[in-house]
Amino acid sequence: MTVAHEKIEIERTFDAPVSLVWRAWTDPVLRERWQNPSSTWTMVFDNYDLRPGGTEVCHCGPGEEMTVHFTSHYPEVVPERRIVFTTITADNEDVASVAATSVEFEETGGKTRMRFVESIAFIDGRETLADRTVGTKASIDKLADVVAAEAAKG
Repeated sequence: MTVAHEKIEIERTFDAPVSLVWRAWTDPVLRERWQNPSSTWTMVFDNYDLRPGGTEVCHCGPGEEMTVHFTSHYPEVVPERRIVFTTITADNEDVASVAATSVEFEETGGKTRMRFVESIAFIDGRETLADRTVGTKASIDKLADVVAAEAAKG
């Protein structure tokens, strides 16, 4: 059994107030618009529970085939400032990775800087840093699109 320890760090500035970026993270309807990085995969949430002590479970895969499963726990959620969570990613049989993630938000001059840091233990090569990074960046790009669309609504 091998475990590879890796980290993803992404900073993004949104031309929107922190209240809007926060809403995009915490409103289930908005989150469904950006959380899934692939246009060919389906993502289904069993429940949303993004609150201190909350647990979320979701599944995704190509088409209707649910082959990847995520369980996230939220030990700390500070509205409009910070989200800290852990996520176990598994296929139908084995755990692929375990991650600890923090997302911090800071507003300056009506713009919001988001800092996303994820430390990941990849187990036995079932998932790779390259794939995880591509998916994470794609999701954050979609988040930016959702924030921009919501900001344009006024």
